Amino acid sequence: AAYLARSLPAERLNVAMGAYVAATVVGGLMGRLIGGFIHPPLHWRYAFVSVSVLIAAATLAALFWLPREQRESPESGQVLGFRGLLSRADLLRIYSVAFCAFFVFSALFNYLPFYLAGPPFDFSTNQVTLMYLTYLIGVVIAPLSGRLSNRLGNGATLAIGAAVFAAALGATTLASAWAVGIGLGGVCAGFFAIHAAAVGSMNRRLQSSRGRANSLYILFYYIGGAAGITVSGYAWQRCGWAGVSGLGLLLLAVIFAAGIVEARRPPRPG
Repeated sequence: AAYLARSLPAERLNVAMGAYVAATVVGGLMGRLIGGFIHPPLHWRYAFVSVSVLIAAATLAALFWLPREQRESPESGQVLGFRGLLSRADLLRIYSVAFCAFFVFSALFNYLPFYLAGPPFDFSTNQVTLMYLTYLIGVVIAPLSGRLSNRLGNGATLAIGAAVFAAALGATTLASAWAVGIGLGGVCAGFFAIHAAAVGSMNRRLQSSRGRANSLYILFYYIGGAAGITVSGYAWQRCGWAGVSGLGLLLLAVIFAAGIVEARRPPRPG
């Protein structure tokens, strides 16, 4: 993301970040499918080895195919350290969006197999794995959300994404496989719209220090994911899927509020 932000003009940034997020969707889907279809007939270690080979191939491709980028110069804008970035309220708002969005998303998809394996669904491992094909919606939604951000603004896209995510999360609580499948599609649409808009907004706010800013975004993103899996585990034990989805709705309200604030204070490079 930092590489794209430094390589492209601001007017192309939202769409480019949408395409970047779409690529992460494909990677996430491949990980789920490899783990789901290799694990049942073989040992789970085969899935890890397969993914490791793909990661190594992607690393080599990046090293040899991506053009070398120039170092940031102080003239391009004020160079901020991590402390300086964390002192900016506008960036902290984006980081909170990253934390909350992946908190809900990771919790949802990590407890989904337990939810679908029990009554009234009683899905097999392969049937649960196929439900992850809803990830493919993100391949379409992420680039579209970049264009939507250009038209409506990043804040409006964040708010719309949070609303879609929340409505879809509610649909998954219905005792219908069709409702759950459609709900998961909406969850992916809302999540990847939020992710693309947040990354685009953050990078449009900065003229320099984008590498550090993006690393902090990823840090908050994955801390949110780890926290989501852990905290939602207690919700699952106490209240089942209703607890997981209810906790998710609370955090989506934070994202919706952040989107409203973002809409009133659009990005200005600084």
